Parts: sequence; C-alpha cells; structure tokens
Amino acid sequence: MTTTSTHCPYCSLQCGMRLVTSGRTVAVQPWPEFGVNEGALCRKGWTATGLRGHRERLTTPLVRDRVTGELRAAGWDEALDLVAQRLLALREQHGPDAVAVFGGGGLPNEKAYSLGKLARVALRTSQIDYNGRWCMSSAASAGNRALGLDRGLPFPLADLEQTDVVVLVGSNLAETMPPAARHLDRLRERGGRVVVIAPRRTLTAERADHFLQPVPGTDLPLALGLLHLLDAAGAVDEEYVAARTTGFDDVRRSVAAWWPERVERVTGVANGELRALARLLAGDGTGRRPRAMVLTARGAEQHSQGSDTVLAWINLALALGLPGRPFSGYGCLTGQGNGQGGREHGQKADQLPGYRMIDDPAAREHVAGVWGVPAADLPGPGRSAYELLDALGTDGGPRALLVFASNIAVSAPNASHVVDRLAALHLLVVADLVMSETAALADVVLPVTQWAEETGTMTNLEGRVVLRERAVSPPAGVRDELEVIAELAARVGSPVPFSADPAEVFAELGRASAGGPADYAGITYERIRAEQGVFWPCPSTDHPG
Repeated sequence: MTTTSTHCPYCSLQCGMRLVTSGRTVAVQPWPEFGVNEGALCRKGWTATGLRGHRERLTTPLVRDRVTGELRAAGWDEALDLVAQRLLALREQHGPDAVAVFGGGGLPNEKAYSLGKLARVALRTSQIDYNGRWCMSSAASAGNRALGLDRGLPFPLADLEQTDVVVLVGSNLAETMPPAARHLDRLRERGGRVVVIAPRRTLTAERADHFLQPVPGTDLPLALGLLHLLDAAGAVDEEYVAARTTGFDDVRRSVAAWWPERVERVTGVANGELRALARLLAGDGTGRRPRAMVLTARGAEQHSQGSDTVLAWINLALALGLPGRPFSGYGCLTGQGNGQGGREHGQKADQLPGYRMIDDPAAREHVAGVWGVPAADLPGPGRSAYELLDALGTDGGPRALLVFASNIAVSAPNASHVVDRLAALHLLVVADLVMSETAALADVVLPVTQWAEETGTMTNLEGRVVLRERAVSPPAGVRDELEVIAELAARVGSPVPFSADPAEVFAELGRASAGGPADYAGITYERIRAEQGVFWPCPSTDHPG
C-alpha cells in the first residue's frame, strides 16, 4: 500500500488530497494539512480517480486508414513518423505557419511550457493558442490594462476570512468551489459581510448578507453606478488615487451619468439596494474604511463587454484604495485546473515563458538564450484561439493542427463552424485520454496519461505553485505528453533536444521565466514539497515567494 500527496485536477483551487494505492485499487483520502482546503473536497475530488481503468480509456495510437476512412490501431513509431512526415511536408509546401498547435488550461506547467517551445523552436510556427482564451481572457485583459499583471488572487484564499466585506461578482463559489466557501462562512462568523451579485439566486447567494440580482449582462452599469454613489458620498480615497493611480478624472466623468435611478432602470437592482451596498463599502462615517475584497468570476467576464466590466470593478477597488492593503483588494477567481499557470509560460499566441510578451526584444533574447536558438528564429505573435480555429484550412491559414488537452469540437465558441474548419484540415492530430468528439474527427489519435499518472506542477488561483506527484502507472501503451512532445520535436528536426523528464523541464522553465512577471526561477520541486507550494514571483531560492 502506497500513499501519495497530490492535488485535485478539476478546478483552480488545486485542493490537496492523498491517493492510496493497493494493487489495482486507488482510493482518495483527505489531506488536512494542506491549507487551501484543509482536507475538504467536493464531489469532483472524491471521484477524481473514476477514469482510472475506465473501459473507454485509449491505450493505443489510432491512425485513419486512407482507404476505409476508419481509425485503426497503430504502433507509436508508425503514428509519430506519420505525423512528423506530414508536418514536414506541409511546412515545406506552405511555410511554418501551415502548422498550428492548440493546448489547454488543464495541462501542467511543464507541458504547457514544452508545447510553446515545440511550436516556436521545433515547428517554428507562430500559430499556437489554448482554450483558456474562452475562460478568463476578459479578466486577463482588464488586469493587464489596469495593473500591468494578469493574476487570479494577489493574496492567499484564507485572507477572505480576515476582511470586512467580500463582494462576489458573477461567482457561484458554493457550488463551483465548495471547499472555498468555508472561508465565507468563517468571515460571517466573525462579523464580516458577504455580498453576491448574480442574475439568479444561487447557493452562494443564499449564504450572502446582501444579494443584488441584476438583469443578465448589466454588471457593467451596476459597477459604474456603484462608483458614482461612492464618489458622490466622498468615499473615494483621494490620497491613494493621487499617489498610486492615473486617469481617475476620466473615470469620474464616465460614471457621472450613472445615477441610481438610471442604474435601476437598466439593471433591475433597486435604488435602495445599490445605496445600501455603497454605504457598506464607504464605511460608518467615523473615518474608518472597511477592509474589502472585490472578486470577479466567469459570470461577469464572459460577455461582449467582459473586459470593460472587470475593469470597472477594478476601478472601484482602486477608488476605494483597496489593492495593496492587508486583507483588501481585487481578485479574479480562476476556473480551469491550471487556469493560472497554463497561461503564464508560452501557450498563448502573444506570450513567452514568465508572462513575457513575444514581441518584446529583451524577452525574445532571454528566452532564446535559454532555449539555445537565435532570437531572430523565434516567430512573432500568432492568432488568438478563436481566430486560429476560424482560419483552419483557409488560404493563408494552418493546414495541420495538433490538439492537446482540449475538446474543441464541443467547447469552442460557434462549435459547429469550428467542426467544419477541422474537417478542412489536411492533418488533425489529437492527444487525449478517451475518444472525445474532437479525437473522433482526427487523422491520428495519441493516447496520453491522466493526472494521477504523471508528475508536474500546477499554479492555483492564489499564484501558489503546487506539485502533483505520480501516484499510479499509466496503462500499457499510454505515453506522457512530455515524451510525445520530445519525440515529435526530434522527428521534425528540432535544433535543440527536448527533455521528457518533468523535473528537468521545470528547471528549464524556471530559467526561461527568470526576470519576467511570473518568475519561477527560485522554485524547485524540493521547495514545493517542503512548503506545500510556493507563490510566484520567486526570483531566487532564498526568496520567500
């Protein structure tokens, strides 16, 4: 019997858990010492081993027969040789950007990093992006515009218990991240207030002290109206705004037209409810400002004006002087298992490891130096996720697509159109655990490991880098994506070797990210094990993180 400390793969809490293996049996046990969830798990965590040994698990590569049109079993060498030959032929005929790569927010940091390196170094294509674009791009864009950084929470999740007011915008925390809801309960037990803003009465709303129910799609005018009231009440922290922000005069003018009665007509939120929330955030009039946290999630972000909506809530937090103060600030509740780390190290079309921009000459020089290639050989920015999929099979668009950790035939916006674009490809390669809807369309299907069968790091919504240790061996015939990426890189003539060892890849990731906003240079597997996770930025091994 063996016990392995690991982390649940299914949301960005990355709840600590222990897997107990005995022969072919794998059981989940709580890990009370891990501070994020203190042993609590939701249904997803308790049933996380369900795919282990599932009858639909893929265990051999599949290649589409050109005569019958059906997928047939193939050996790994045959499948990888076929993929490499066709990729090289398409690149020779149509150029490097004829090949595209599509990743996922569920990949560990090591695999996300290697996928970006595969695209830019081995395939020399600019055409790479991932499914996180559909998860929280609005929050990422707003965070970068307002704060110069895209990060979920700038404080540990447990800090929620010590603030005075938490405002949840578009989040159903009690159902999507049940172990995190305990922090709201503890906050209320010590006299704090929970405010929920959502168009329907959720389980989270049932636990709130104040529930505002705007008409769907009106989160933006609600935020503008709330800031209007706070400004009119003299609650803006003028000293903080003058010292630490720019552009507030423009914001002040933009909210001037959103008086409460107009907000009520647009959003359906009663004038009195909006004023009550403004009073709660402004304080009791004695000069003491309440500590407050404003947290947005997918409900507020996934709109046509999602970025502006998040920016409005950030503006409100800045006007109150919240960011940078203990137990206060703005944060985003990330979604996918590696929703934070998956976008930091090179899966996005415009980024390099460490959250550097790919069109930054200094960033290109640094990362190229780590990779051992000339900076001039790195491609520039490519198409973002939907634009990439929309261009598949078109003149000037990619002719081949490699898909890792994403079922785009189901999850992509305008999915039926995306399926048509996939059908126009000359080559579709999908790496997956089961025969997903996207894999069923592929020319080559590669069976890969699942979370309990691999070692790698994930970065949770707090920016805490945690380590998922391999607990069980994969089924015979299944390979780890790091091995698949390394094999493909070699077959297409990569100028540098690729490692399939996760510890080596993570060490290289640290060097590549050094000096960037998401600096992992001082994080090691040993530190993560000893400290139950290390927060970035961590530029050196003696830095606390």
